[in-house]
Amino acid sequence: MNDVFLLRIIYRDAVSLHKITSTVESVNGAKIKRLDFRSKGKIFVGIIAFGVSRLIDFEQIMLLIRRNRDISRVERVADMDLCY
Repeated sequence: MNDVFLLRIIYRDAVSLHKITSTVESVNGAKIKRLDFRSKGKIFVGIIAFGVSRLIDFEQIMLLIRRNRDISRVERVADMDLCY
């Protein structure tokens, strides 16, 4: 059974969305369930929902995304209502 996790990501417009999604899907067994990104001036703010089978896979995804210096902020979101 896969657990679904939500991440709020804030990044500059210089970063391609493909780079973020490919980072998530590079972890074995991770599947993106939903993407919702909006432009706010020179930055993008968005939510990515993905499913993983183990908690360690979630932690690995967080580490890989945080390594990208173009991403300003990554935080876990507990509820979709709190996203924006």
